[in-house]
Amino acid sequence: MTNNRRYQPKKASIKRIAVSIILLIAVITGAYMLLTKNDKAANDNDHIKVQNVHKTTKKEPNKEKDSDKSGEDSGSSSRSEGTVTNDVPSNSDGDTTTKDSTDVSMPKNDTSAIIANAKTQVYTVYTDLQQGSGFLFNKKGDIITNAHVAKDASYVFVTNEHGQEFRGQVIGISNKTDVALIRVPELAGKDPLVLDTAMARVNTPVIAIGSPNNKGGTATEGKITSIGAEFTDEYTYSGLYEMTARLHSGSSGGPLINAQTGNVIGINSIILTDQPEIGYAIPISKVMSLITNWSNKDVKIDIEDDADFEDNHKEEAYLGKDLIEQYVDGYYELFPYAIKNKSQNYYETYIMPGSSAINTAQKMIESYSTSEKKYKNLQHTIGNINITDEYATVEVNSTFVYTDKATKQEHKLNETIIYTIVIDDYGDYQFTNIKVTASSDDGQQQTSPESPDTGVTEPEKKPVNVNSDNTNTTTQEKKEPIKKQSVDEEKNKQDRSTSNTDVDISTNNEMTPQ
Repeated sequence: MTNNRRYQPKKASIKRIAVSIILLIAVITGAYMLLTKNDKAANDNDHIKVQNVHKTTKKEPNKEKDSDKSGEDSGSSSRSEGTVTNDVPSNSDGDTTTKDSTDVSMPKNDTSAIIANAKTQVYTVYTDLQQGSGFLFNKKGDIITNAHVAKDASYVFVTNEHGQEFRGQVIGISNKTDVALIRVPELAGKDPLVLDTAMARVNTPVIAIGSPNNKGGTATEGKITSIGAEFTDEYTYSGLYEMTARLHSGSSGGPLINAQTGNVIGINSIILTDQPEIGYAIPISKVMSLITNWSNKDVKIDIEDDADFEDNHKEEAYLGKDLIEQYVDGYYELFPYAIKNKSQNYYETYIMPGSSAINTAQKMIESYSTSEKKYKNLQHTIGNINITDEYATVEVNSTFVYTDKATKQEHKLNETIIYTIVIDDYGDYQFTNIKVTASSDDGQQQTSPESPDTGVTEPEKKPVNVNSDNTNTTTQEKKEPIKKQSVDEEKNKQDRSTSNTDVDISTNNEMTPQ
């Protein structure tokens, strides 16, 4: 009996053996999963590509002590254009904006209107090494862009959507975070975009604006799919917005705009080589403190007049047929907001301050938004465009559709309107005169063939009719002398030009990814 009990295993021993086996299996499984995860992460990093950076390398985070207190990075002290820093100070505000620093009111919940309102503050950025995008940050003429766009640049200049070029200087650039700040003295005083440092939420609709393939003002739409992506390439990226708004080479540094508020919430920065339909943007909240510090510092601007640069790069802004059509379309995207709500005067960014065009536009709104009329829509087609060296005129046929609140009947107000366009000191188009030359309202018994003159006389310049083949008139072409012709020949020429340049333009801007 004793011998039999000696060789009988105890229940406690069986339990210990079972637990040991389970633990061994768990350790082996955990080790396998860890190795697999590391391999996958390494493979993922190989697919990350920052726009315009062709080689992807994995870098360890900079373990050196933050050098922001000294104002410059020890390895970049030789750079003459501004401050180089290694880190980004934290921003605890969370919901501050730059709304108080701009007179521009941003439209809401209308992508076409947001794009029309924002394009004049978005620029194409050129250096001797890169082409990217940027957007106006404040009234000092400071433009935000990516560090990889401005890195190691011998010179920097920016262009607006109308071809005007401005020299700039890098006044701040980070070696760790992909952000830089360019100061353009000639843009000082211009209203910037509204920046919002409140973190956006997943599924927020967004608009990415930039200059892919040198095509300024290109916009794509999408939504935020996740927040918090982290990559390590030449720069360290953390807390990124992942989005379906498609980015392309040359979009780097452009603004990511919240389509619900019209405010800038991020800086477009990264595309994936194996998933080009996904883009990544740096939240404004991650870099706001750093950008503000750069902007507030007293930086000496030293932009020398370079004859070679002027010969190779400088092109004056010009009045082109395609650009004029786009400008008019943008204006008519914003004008209906004021008809529905007079306080939403977004359209005024298209009009020269203090000009007669402001008064005329306000009178048109008054006539469209009376208590007897309920707005339905505003349609327009672009007719004849005449361009001179100093201004252009464009004929627009507009149809204001409304419902009579008393009779519930729908009516149309058809008008022929002549807009005069000039280029201002910032290189932007501006309306200086608006004249209604014909008006017919089927809801009224009387028709008015012509509105009273605004009192502003257009410059007495002989107009040059734009060709109907959509070819923009260059500066050189505009300055060529015009041969004198007989009255009959000139009349026939104008008649032919008028028939060839009538263009039916939809009021909806088509956003084509480039």
